[in-house]
Amino acid sequence: MFRAAAPRFRPGSGRSCRFACRLDGIGAEFEFLENEKRIRLDGLTFCSPLWTRNEADYLREVLIEDVYGAKSGRWDGAVVVDVGAYIGDTAVAFARAGATVHAIEPSQVFCAFLRKNALANGVGERVIVHPVGLGEGERSESTEHDTLRFVAGVDYTLRHLPRNVRLLKLDCEGAEYRLLSDARFLAHLAPREIRMEYHRGAAALLPLLRAAGYEVDAQSEAQVGYLTAQRRV
Repeated sequence: MFRAAAPRFRPGSGRSCRFACRLDGIGAEFEFLENEKRIRLDGLTFCSPLWTRNEADYLREVLIEDVYGAKSGRWDGAVVVDVGAYIGDTAVAFARAGATVHAIEPSQVFCAFLRKNALANGVGERVIVHPVGLGEGERSESTEHDTLRFVAGVDYTLRHLPRNVRLLKLDCEGAEYRLLSDARFLAHLAPREIRMEYHRGAAALLPLLRAAGYEVDAQSEAQVGYLTAQRRV
């Protein structure tokens, strides 16, 4: 296992210790470098900013629990649209399985790591990065560590994303309700399958998806949960 480089991490040092314990808990190898973290799991390597703390949760979902199906499907030649791509965990997993992935992410810092991680895992040519969030309109938002860039989501989809994709993955912190409520979004992408995490309950999404021609399986009645949908033939 990688050894953490002092003084970035010391056992018992609060948040860093809890973060390291969570990575240990999913069987990941990791090290803290001067300007980034490096994590290895399931044969893949991911770098991420020092200030993030959620990698263990996302990598567990994608690489161990396989909630988006990257490891359980046949993806050679498929096109995947990944809305909410983070540092590229899902995009790299699908690209490793043979898909071409359009990865959409508003964080400019995460986009830089997304590109780096795709290249490091040998799938740079199959991951197309869109450094935007699919929002209500053009705007930028600055945080302590980052800049987030947003565009009019449906208009951007119509202009820049492919049609008739194999899979639409959504994990976009509530933006899914606005995107799916505009019929043009799904009509353009026409995904054969949708896999998503919802953030304010599934009830508002079910009629939208069914009206667009999908059979829906909502796996939880909680406010936050997962949903899968298959297009009717």
